[in-house]
Amino acid sequence: MRWALVAACLLAVLLSLGAFAQEPHDPFMRTEPSALDARYETALRELAATPAGLAFLDALLLIDREYLYSVDREALLRGATAGLIAALDDPYSRYVAPSEVAERRNDPRPEAGVSTTMLGDIGYIGVPSFEADGVGAAVGRSIDAHLAGGAAALLLDLRGNVGGSILQGLQVLDRFIADGVLGFRRVRGVSVPIAYANPRAVQLPLVVLVDGATASTAEIVAGALQAYERARLVGTVTAGKGIGQTSIELTDGSEIQLVSFEWLLPGFRSIDGSGLRPDLEVSESRIGDTSGGNGVEGMRDVANDPVLRAALQLLRETIGDDIAAPRTVPVPTPDVGPTVLPTEPDGTPPTEAPTPAPSEADDDDGDPSDPTVAPSDDPDEERDDEDERADEAT
Repeated sequence: MRWALVAACLLAVLLSLGAFAQEPHDPFMRTEPSALDARYETALRELAATPAGLAFLDALLLIDREYLYSVDREALLRGATAGLIAALDDPYSRYVAPSEVAERRNDPRPEAGVSTTMLGDIGYIGVPSFEADGVGAAVGRSIDAHLAGGAAALLLDLRGNVGGSILQGLQVLDRFIADGVLGFRRVRGVSVPIAYANPRAVQLPLVVLVDGATASTAEIVAGALQAYERARLVGTVTAGKGIGQTSIELTDGSEIQLVSFEWLLPGFRSIDGSGLRPDLEVSESRIGDTSGGNGVEGMRDVANDPVLRAALQLLRETIGDDIAAPRTVPVPTPDVGPTVLPTEPDGTPPTEAPTPAPSEADDDDGDPSDPTVAPSDDPDEERDDEDERADEAT
């Protein structure tokens, strides 16, 4: 520890005060008046008193003489910083060169790029990114337009959305979740809520499309909707980027982006490294042209998009519609009483079915109430029977 502190002090002194004299073993001979603090002089004398200390001083002088005279020290600092970030082996921590920072600042802010259309009675909203400032407002306008158009359900497409502004994502969640915490941010083991839901959210059935490129803010939006059972996810497992970076601007115009916190879904669930598993997993085995599906820029062709077709089917089942084509389901006639036979075209009642012939096993006791008794040969009895039947019919 002691030698590390001494080395750090020496390096700071050499970089700030200039080069030592050319004589490597006499570090106190300078071409300029010495301005060393007494503490540093003591440390240098202790180093010069040992072979290892002299070797350390020789190395520092060599670096100062051979490199710092000819190389810009700011460039050396940038290289050291970039090397430090690379040594962290973190895919989301990075060093941004001054030229890239300047190019990003000079570029105009991206447009919202939200696509919207009606697929029958289902409102489709495609959000390719949350980078632009107006994404949340654009999604809100799309929802209002679909409500005014009589949409029975909504479909939110977040496939390929790698994230962006968490504020824009929260504005989208505000339109769908009516109650509860929308998520948490954990820093050094302490979790704090990031936002609370809007009680005026729309309550139409909702399906969200996701894939392996859905990440960061897009995962927070989809994950919160799934956690509250506000929407069902359709597609493939998402990227699993549940962390956030802090940007540190340096004086030379460069920037360091360091991972500094973790996003948590409602229920304190982390998605980092694992992603979101859809409620209905559908692989995108066939992808159509992404430049004109249903006449909407950025939307895929419905016929060649199995994920979109599966989502539409799920929504139509939810709202009680059929999927591929209207299907006639036979409805049984309820049994409400005796069946009334229709009349003949001339208005006469239908002919009654003939009385079945008597069986040999039936009794032959001449009981007129028995329908199986054979008719009598007496004409008077036949007339009496006919009159009795007519009275019964009346």
